[in-house]
Amino acid sequence: MTLSIESVAFLALLVLTLIRLPSAIREPSSRLTWIATITGLAAVFMVGVVVPLPIVDGWLGGTNVANLIQNILATTAFWFVMQAALTLDGSRFNPRSLWELPAMFVSFTVPFLLITDRGSTTDEFIKESADQYGLWAYASLYMGCVVLIMVRMLRGIHGRKPRPYILIRVGAWAILGASLIEIVYLTLRVAGLGRTPSVEAVGALFTIPFYGGVVLVCAGIIVFAIARAGRRSMNATLGRLLAKASLDRGMIVKPIPDEDPVHETYRLAVRLTDIANSQELTKRERVLLRAAT
Repeated sequence: MTLSIESVAFLALLVLTLIRLPSAIREPSSRLTWIATITGLAAVFMVGVVVPLPIVDGWLGGTNVANLIQNILATTAFWFVMQAALTLDGSRFNPRSLWELPAMFVSFTVPFLLITDRGSTTDEFIKESADQYGLWAYASLYMGCVVLIMVRMLRGIHGRKPRPYILIRVGAWAILGASLIEIVYLTLRVAGLGRTPSVEAVGALFTIPFYGGVVLVCAGIIVFAIARAGRRSMNATLGRLLAKASLDRGMIVKPIPDEDPVHETYRLAVRLTDIANSQELTKRERVLLRAAT
């Protein structure tokens, strides 16, 4: 059985959602990624990869409202992915920027409601209705929102060195390029060129880079999550060893509740460094100090 690119994206988002759930519960800083992945998962679900689209859209009245819900969920996912990517370096999320999401939703929901004939449920909704100005405005504004989000994300992570950013950058460029291609396709259709082979060839360039980009961005975030978990585990071990070294010297070690392992290791390493300024460290202590710094 051959998996579609949409199914691959759904599986990638499902894996990432499950991987990030424990850290989302434990660490507030991980919740941006989790919100992004679960809304992205819901968005791809609306395509019909799990439950057939006629059934999903039938729940909503059978007039392709599923397409609107999918795009609202996708916009939410992309926006939170952007915020998650921008805060991977430890910077803080600003909740005041949340107003951008409803503004984006309204920008393309209003044109959707103005489409004169949405027809009955079809996975070809965009292509079958692309000669209507309402559809052109709806889909182009949605794609425009995605382009804006990707541009902001690429600008925000510009110059960052860790290798997982490569996957995120390539994925973001693929999504951005696919979105621009879709806008070109929609413009050709509303201009009255019809569904000629050349016009449809342009439209066919959208799916693989768009969903492939989603997979690459997910892969980059997964790599970050694995690396961060590895660092936490390593620092937790170092922290225990440094605490034992301090106790062996007769020092009082008071654990701080819910302290991050990285902070704990740094704090204990500073204490050991202070000792080194007045006393000679053992070989084991020197090795621990080098590992911690």
